[in-house]
Order: sequence, then C-alpha cells, then structure tokens
Amino acid sequence: MGGLEVLSSVLLRAARRSPARTQPSGAEVPRVGPRPTPERRHLSHRALARSAGLLALSAVVITLLFFDFGVRVLASNDETRFPVLARDILASGHWLSPRLGDVPYLNKPPLFAWLIAVAVGPGGEVSQSSALWPSLIAALGVALATSWIGWRLWGRAAGLAAGFIVVTTHGVFTMARAPMPDMTMCLFLTAALAAFVGAEFDDRRVFLIGFYILLGLGFWTKGPAALLGLGVVVVFAAWTGGGPAIRRLAIPRAILLVALLISPWFMLTVRTASEQFWRDTVVTDWLRWYVPFAPWRGRALIEPLAQTLAILLPWSPLLAFAGVAALATEARRPGRKVVFLLVWAGVMFLFVAIGKEQRMRYYLPLCPPAALLIAAWYQRVNVPHRNVLSTATAALVAVGIVLCQLNDDARHNARTDLSALGPETVKLETPLYAADVPDLVLTFYLGRPVIPVRTPSTPAAPGRRLERGYLVVANRLLPQWSATCAAPAIGAGMVNGLRFSVLRLEPPGCPAP
Repeated sequence: MGGLEVLSSVLLRAARRSPARTQPSGAEVPRVGPRPTPERRHLSHRALARSAGLLALSAVVITLLFFDFGVRVLASNDETRFPVLARDILASGHWLSPRLGDVPYLNKPPLFAWLIAVAVGPGGEVSQSSALWPSLIAALGVALATSWIGWRLWGRAAGLAAGFIVVTTHGVFTMARAPMPDMTMCLFLTAALAAFVGAEFDDRRVFLIGFYILLGLGFWTKGPAALLGLGVVVVFAAWTGGGPAIRRLAIPRAILLVALLISPWFMLTVRTASEQFWRDTVVTDWLRWYVPFAPWRGRALIEPLAQTLAILLPWSPLLAFAGVAALATEARRPGRKVVFLLVWAGVMFLFVAIGKEQRMRYYLPLCPPAALLIAAWYQRVNVPHRNVLSTATAALVAVGIVLCQLNDDARHNARTDLSALGPETVKLETPLYAADVPDLVLTFYLGRPVIPVRTPSTPAAPGRRLERGYLVVANRLLPQWSATCAAPAIGAGMVNGLRFSVLRLEPPGCPAP
C-alpha cells in the first residue's frame, strides 16, 4: 500500500546513491565504453524501482509471516500428516511411497512431504517449527507472484498493494502456519497464472511452457485440483478470442506435457496398491469429494459465500465494490485484464462451491485474484490524501492481524495437553492405541507409533483382543469402552479441545474393534 511505496522509494534513493565500487581517494578512473543513453538509463531506473519495491514487499511479508515462527501447536491429523510422512522419508528412505505406519500414503502425491524432508535436511529433525518452512516460503512466493501480476497489469502501486493484501488475507496468513499442501499448491497455481500473464499480455509465448510445467508441479502437491489453472485460461481464451485464442494455447501438446509430468506418480501408485488406489483415491477423494452427489439444500448456496468472505477477511467487505467496479469497467470499455481477473476468481469459486465438501482452505486459490481485483479497484478510486490513507490502513491491518494471531495462538495452544502421555507414564516398549483421538498428532509429538482403533466389539464378538498396552480414548466414548473393558484410567488430557483419558490395558485386555 502507501507505506510500501514510501519504503521502496527510500530503498531506490539509497541504491542510486550507492557507488558501484569503492575507489581509492583521489584516484581517477577512466570511463570505459559508451555513455549510457537516456533509454538505457530509463531501463536501469525501472529495474531499480522494481527491485526496491519487491525488496520492500518481501521485508514486510517476511516480518508478518515469521513473527510467531513455530509457536503454534499442530493439533489435527491434517496438520501432522505430512510432517509424519517426512519423518518416515528421513528415517526409512521411503521417498517414492512414504508411509503412515506400515501403509503407503496414496491419497496425495508426495511432493509436500519431500519439501519438508529437504527443508529439514539430512540428520535434521521434523519438528513443530521446521515442518512450517515449505508453507511459509510458499506464502512469500504467493505474495511476490501476485505483486508481479498486479505490477505487470496495472503498475507498481497496484502490484505492491496486491502483494500486501494477499498476504494479509485470513486464508494466506493462517495457512502459511500450517504444514499442509494447500499453501504450496496455491503458489504453483499463482505462479502458473503469472507465467500465463507473461505469455498473454507480454506476448512471450515461451512462458506457456512454464505455465504447464507449474501446473504439473502443482499436481504433485495436491492432485488434480491444481489443474484448475488450465480451466481458467481456457475460459478466458474462449471469452476473449473464441476458437483462435483457444488454439493458441496448444492444448494437445499441453496435455501431453502435463501427462508426462504426472504419470510417474500414477505408475508408482498403481504398482503399489492398484485396487486401493482406484477405490480410495480416484473415486472417493477425487470424484466424490468434489462432485455434489447429495441433493442441494439452502446451506449449499450460503456456505460457499460464507467461506469466501471468511478466507478473505479483513478485505472481503471491499470485494463487492471491486467486483462491481470491474464489471462496470468491462461493460463500458471491454478490457482483457479485467476479464482475466474475473474469470480467474469465478472459475476458482465455482469449482469449489459445487463440491460436496466445504472447507475454508479449499478457497485459498481465490485469495490472489481477489487481492488483485481490490488493488486494481483502489487505484481507480479518487480519494484525498491517498498515501496517508493507504499507509494508515496498511499499518492498522498489519497490527490488527498480528495481535489477533498472537491471541489465537495462545488460545489454540491452551486446548492441547499431552503431558499425561509422557514416557514416565506410558512406557515406550508397550503398544499405544487411540480411539477417536487424532492418532497422527500423538504420533508426531510422542515420536512413537500410535495404532488407531474404533469402538469396542461386544464381548461375544470373535477376534483378537487388545491384550496389553495403553489406550487413549475420547471421553465421549469412555462409557462404551468401560462396558466391555475393565482398564484403570491413569491420566487425562486433551487435543484441540477434545478431552481424553488414558487407560492401562492388562490381561485379559479389551475386545479389539
């Protein structure tokens, strides 16, 4: 915003005053080569301005993202799944098919687990802090890629504003602190569409290759949802140029390139567990997860809007003004830049909104186009004292989200207490079971295998028994276990507000589920 423009101007003036190299006092150095032409000096000035702006934005973004680095407890299976996979990679060398326990994890490609393992490095430890590096770096990349798009389409001020807005949205700001693949996929999508901007608006057709490669890498992060970027550019081409514009995308060759990029994972997973893969991953996770098989109700219409408004806070109130202004601009003077942002935001929203599963993080790829729409709208609004207003707004937003995050970290961390599962209480050499308690959270923080179990079988049911060990059971299921299992409670705790009890299993044990 305005503060970023002031900071980048200060950096630019400092860069101009800095000598290229230090010469001895009194020494005269003859000029070598021709004097710079005005055009060359202008290009140099533009390069310095861009570097200073991106440096200022990077400094602000890094400060906002890293101020509470590693403070927040990972309190769900979703947050601890990929750190546990990264530990398996480093401990057992299962790079191609990392495992949860003894089972290969096939629901998502392994790129994000690889990134955590690489960030930790050989001999390092996957911890609450180190597991965050890929997401934090991806959030910085999203801010810079969004800024580059805004800079290219509407100029320096719009680019800096868009970069600041996107990193201070609730979605980017919070998901940067979660070791989950959503932030990294958002980076690949945003970077891919930045490459498309270079190809489409700068007429650098070679950038299309980068666009398709980035989509393929996005697939390796979270699966076919990353290929949604192809839908964005196809709809944009159809809207603005029809058949000739679509043919310029070289779709057949693009499909071949993307297929070559993603086929190794398919071959690996089919070879590892073909029937399980097609049933659990392709059918359940990729089709039923997103396709609305259940009949629509009123909630199906309201929830997508609520999730969108929530993930774009505190900027979501401005999105309506920005959207209306963009549509009005398109009606008065058709502009391909405005159409591109509207298509980008619309395709992202509709794809997630029609899905049966509604989670706020699924709308994360909507943050960059929304930030660009708001930044572009703000540049066209005639307001008095623009720089003062922009700086004050940016400072207020930055201070507000930092204070809210610190308060939320404290409240969130207070909802998890695993002290009852320490080695002095739960012996390391005995099995540990978890019933309706996030087993991957226990695995991550205790550093030992945790076997998930369901509700107990009836005493008359045949099968094995949980002979000896410890059982961590959610208190809401404790009456069911107490009815079939005479095991003393030796401790209590909670995970993300879910209270549990720790039972010591002794012979004859408990019926296994």
